[in-house]
Amino acid sequence: MEKIKLLIVGYGKMGKMVAENASYINAEVTAIYDPNVKEYSSLPLPPPRSMSGGGGGGNYDVAIEFTHPDSCFDNIKLLLENRIPVVSGTTGWFHKIKDLESLFNPAEISLIYGANFSIGMNLFYSIVQETTSKINKSGLYDIYGLESHHRAKADSPSGTARVLSEIILNNMTSKNNAVFDLNNQPLKENEFSFSSVRAGNIVGYHEIGFDSDFDELKLIHNAKNRKGFALGALMAASFAIKNKGIRDFKDIFKEIIISN
Repeated sequence: MEKIKLLIVGYGKMGKMVAENASYINAEVTAIYDPNVKEYSSLPLPPPRSMSGGGGGGNYDVAIEFTHPDSCFDNIKLLLENRIPVVSGTTGWFHKIKDLESLFNPAEISLIYGANFSIGMNLFYSIVQETTSKINKSGLYDIYGLESHHRAKADSPSGTARVLSEIILNNMTSKNNAVFDLNNQPLKENEFSFSSVRAGNIVGYHEIGFDSDFDELKLIHNAKNRKGFALGALMAASFAIKNKGIRDFKDIFKEIIISN
């Protein structure tokens, strides 16, 4: 079977982890782009292809992008203009998704984005949803969230924390607002707190707690390293080559797992 030609955009810790595990989907890293690394600072794109030219951009079958919220939109736009399927693991830019939908016909391009490509975290989403729904029926528990990441992380709260908050708000009728910064104000009955910690080299820790007068329950996902994120992104890349559209990883997680 012919190897998948992979372009890595952003050669930080995640980009390197993706490169190390490329063989998981029978891929080879054809090129790397990172403006902060001298030897990778020129984006080596092939000539644009016509809309009828199918997937891939000639030299690359797919690109995996882990960069910065300030630069990722332009990176993704350039890649899609060259008809290269894209998997983006950068967070903090999702408010611009509609801009991409106005620039491109989703039926003719392929973009998979996500707050968290960890396989375990996407399973955790389902666990939190089911647990919150059941606890909501009891009416006995308050709820909180906590996320911790390395001190260099650009966005706060994490994109994953925002997704978890949406899940909670959709399944707990007593809450209609997630508070990420208390600003020296007490919580209202309809609110719950979701706190952030930035320190050291924490890969990614997310905790959802349910507190009552008589006990406490905790759901925890703690990433040991970045391999789970890399494998999820690679699985998404394999899926993106064969399937067009602009999609959130969490919404097609089951499809991607089955297809791999």
